[in-house]
Amino acid sequence: MADNRVVIKINYDKDKQRKELIDPKMVTVWHVRRIYSAVAILLLLVALFVLWIYPENDDEKTLKPTLIINGNTGDDAAAVHQVASERVVDKSEASQTQIDTKKPLIVKRPAAIIYDRQVVRAALTTEPKKNEPGEAVNLPVSIVQNQILELFYFSQIKNPKSSILFHRWYKNGQLIFKKQFEVKKDHATLISSKKFTSKDIGDWQVLLVDKNGKSLSEINYSVNQ
Repeated sequence: MADNRVVIKINYDKDKQRKELIDPKMVTVWHVRRIYSAVAILLLLVALFVLWIYPENDDEKTLKPTLIINGNTGDDAAAVHQVASERVVDKSEASQTQIDTKKPLIVKRPAAIIYDRQVVRAALTTEPKKNEPGEAVNLPVSIVQNQILELFYFSQIKNPKSSILFHRWYKNGQLIFKKQFEVKKDHATLISSKKFTSKDIGDWQVLLVDKNGKSLSEINYSVNQ
């Protein structure tokens, strides 16, 4: 007897793959750069349109240069510039006057220079009184012919590091006179003097130094006739 069978084959997977090929999925891709470029162009067009509708005044379009001197602008800067010009003119006139009259230029040096904290005071004065300095001497020192002028170097110290100190008087870099002090107190006043005549014209220097030669204070001045 013959074998009667019915065989049914279903290719489900193949049909599914075929359907996916027939109906593909949609994928959306955003071009960000193009979008930004389009927005920028749109904003530029809007700005040009607004400027075309509301034009600026001619006065606002004209820009005036601004002069700035020391933080001042406008009229204030012009005033400062005018003052500076006047000062330059004054200096030129002063220089011309000095050239015409041929007068020597007098440069004042500092009355006293203190290098160490142990020096309280130092000055070139007239005769001291009661351990206090006399009147300050105007620099440069002027000497009249046949005149004798005595100058005093006044220096006051506290808690000295050395018990031996010196006053040294120099003329044109050469030592002329030296005075030694023996300091036995925590506070001391040191005074020395020098008499000047018309023969002492030149550049002078007075130093306060310790026994090791260290400068504690100095005064530089000139003696003129």
